[in-house]
Formats: sequence, C-alpha cells, structure tokens
Amino acid sequence: MINMTSLKNKIKAYLRLIRIHTIIATALTPSLGAFATYSVLKDKLIPDDIIQIFIPLFLVGIIIHIFGEILNDYMDYDIDKANIELSEKPLVSGDVSKKGALIGLVLCLIFLIIVFIFSHFSNLSILLFIIGATTGIIYQLISKKWLHSAVLIASYVYFIILFGAAYAKPYDNILSIPPLVYVLSILGFFQLWINTAILGHLKDIKNDSEYGVKTFPMIFRVKVEGEGKTPKLIIPMGFRTFVIFIQIINLIVAFLPIIFYNKFYDGSVNLFLLSFSLIVLSIIILVSMIKTMWFKIFVRNKLMKVMAVREIATYFFAPVLLSPLIGGVMTLIYIFFPLIWFIIVNKLISGDPMRAAI
Repeated sequence: MINMTSLKNKIKAYLRLIRIHTIIATALTPSLGAFATYSVLKDKLIPDDIIQIFIPLFLVGIIIHIFGEILNDYMDYDIDKANIELSEKPLVSGDVSKKGALIGLVLCLIFLIIVFIFSHFSNLSILLFIIGATTGIIYQLISKKWLHSAVLIASYVYFIILFGAAYAKPYDNILSIPPLVYVLSILGFFQLWINTAILGHLKDIKNDSEYGVKTFPMIFRVKVEGEGKTPKLIIPMGFRTFVIFIQIINLIVAFLPIIFYNKFYDGSVNLFLLSFSLIVLSIIILVSMIKTMWFKIFVRNKLMKVMAVREIATYFFAPVLLSPLIGGVMTLIYIFFPLIWFIIVNKLISGDPMRAAI
C-alpha cells in the first residue's frame, strides 16, 4: 500500500529541486524575444499563429529551467552538504537521490529533443539555442572553479532571448533581429549576472568561504564574521559602490527605448505612463539593492526575501517595455502570472509567500 504522506513529501522534494517557484518566469523568457519580434515587425498585431510559436518556446523554457536547476544542485552537492543551513535541500537531505537527479537530467534531454523534432526551428534559432545552452551547461560545471563564471550563465539568457526571436521570424543573420530584442537580451544578461555573481554568491558567502570556494564578492573582501544566530556580514564600501554602479548601468539600458523613442515606438505610445512605470520599478530595485548592500547581520533567509523583491521588479522591465506593443492583456499575463505563481507555490511549499521554495 502506498504511503500518501511519503509520496507527497517525495513530490514536494522534486518540486523544490527544480525550483518550481520560478519556473514560469524562466519558461516565458524565450517567448519575450518572439513577442518583441512580432510586435515590431507586424505593426503591433499579434498573428493568429502566435500560439504555435509560443507553446514550443514555453516548453523549451520549462525544460531548460528544470535541467539547469537539477544540474546546479547536482554539481554543488559536496559544497551544500558541508553547510548545515542547506541541510534541507532535496539532494543534501536525501529526499531526492543523486540517481534520481541524473534520471531527471536524461528525461529533460529526451523531452527537449522531442520538442525540437516536432517544431519548425530555423537554423539560426537552433544555433543560438546551442550557444546559449552550452554556456549555461559550462557554467554549471565550473561555477565553483572559475571566479567569473557568472558571465557564462548571463550569456545563456542573452542567447535564449535571441533564440526566441529567431524562432518567431526566420532571420538570415543575427544582425536582422530588431533592436528591442537586443535591449531585452542585454537586460536579461545584466539581471542574471547580478543575481549570480553578486546576490547569489552573497547569500552563500558563509558556506563558500568555509568550503574554500573563492567567489566574486570575496575579491572585495566581503565576509561573514562570528558564529551563532547573529554573525556579522562585512560588506566594504568599495563593493557597495561597485554593485550600485552596475545596477544603475542596468537601469540605463532599460530606459534606452525611451531615450531613443523614435527607434522603438511610434506616436501612439503613452510615453508618460511608460516612463512612470520604469521609474517606479527602478526605485524599487535600487532601494532593494541598497538594503541588501547595507545588511549588518548575516541571516540568509532575510537576505533572500529582499533579493526576491528586487528580482521580481527587475523581471517586470521586459513586459513593461513590450506593453505598448503587445497590449494590456499580454502585459498582465507576463507580469502577474509568474508573480502569482511565485507567491502561491512558495506559500504551499515553504509556508512563506516571499521565501523561495528551495
């Protein structure tokens, strides 16, 4: 007889392993490039066959999300196992076996091949996908061995957005892709680099330093001092200044479509509403980043909550920039579907809507 409690716990463990709380945001990433392409080239009219484009890209996004998260935990197993704060992670706790993780990776590859076989991907889109996937996989393999490996995972999202654009429209070469797609790709690059090289390594700074792993913040002498419930988080002013500067550069990229208005939009776009939305998001992002950089006590869960606010606000940049071109309904879907999913899943799995379900 099947033990239902044991089965539920096993299912929950696998959902935590694949970071189910952010799967929708990742799955929508390739289609951002597709929608940007269609909206620019088709005079704002989303064609009837957009669903035929959207579904394969959404499926590819889901598969690469699951593959990446499983591979990440598999490669970090020894390091995570040494940290008592990460003892509840599915692989470390034994709720998911390493063999089960490997089976998950193989299944992802099989499903990915099936999607590509039954979808009409152009040669350029396949090439861009291979480049993006390769950089992502290499990152997972060497992330703890190369100090600047975050560039690889950031490059992954850059090429995945271009991949979506190339699938929506069979371009002859990469230079034919509309400028708006490149803005989205650069935003994605910055966001993932900041999330990984800075914020990701900051929340793991204690564990990484104890295990002997040298990460980007350590170059600036970021460290944790003391033991117990209130260890001090030491963040030098040089690191704070650098991070805020990079974040401001990221925000400037987001405003390029407004700065060069005529190259991206036409006269029907409500420039005031668009600018106001981006300014509000920028304030939220900057305040969250400043609050993160001025943390005095190292409490990983509290750090992750503040980081989650910034990550959500940063994600909103893409649909807001596309909103004048794709319409209100699609904008709301891109904004609220991942957010509602994030909150509900976290509440169900971790009990806290703003605590990542990992």
